[in-house]
Amino acid sequence: MIRKIVSMLLLSAAFSGCFYDKEELLYPTAKDCSTVDAHFTAQVQPLIQTRCAIAGCHDAASGNVGGPFTNYTQIKNKAGSIKTQVTSGAMPQGSTLTVEQIQLISCWVDSGAPNN
Repeated sequence: MIRKIVSMLLLSAAFSGCFYDKEELLYPTAKDCSTVDAHFTAQVQPLIQTRCAIAGCHDAASGNVGGPFTNYTQIKNKAGSIKTQVTSGAMPQGSTLTVEQIQLISCWVDSGAPNN
């Protein structure tokens, strides 16, 4: 009887620990940054302003760990962290980015986060 209970608990733990609901993040397609036009001023900055630099998140008054993301210098200084948070799906909180938006940020960071 105890063997059955232990087996059931182990089986339950194994299945409950395997849930992941973002297929595109679990099985990412190979990104080809040569086809992505990742420009800070035209694409990255507007995306960050509308999804990250908002009240309660990373606006000018931000007390969050990442700090404010209101200008190029602040964003460039956190570029690696932004990429990590976005590709893991941890950010932006309360919403999701499309695969194309995630790829745009990733390619911009991978290209050295230029001010272009």
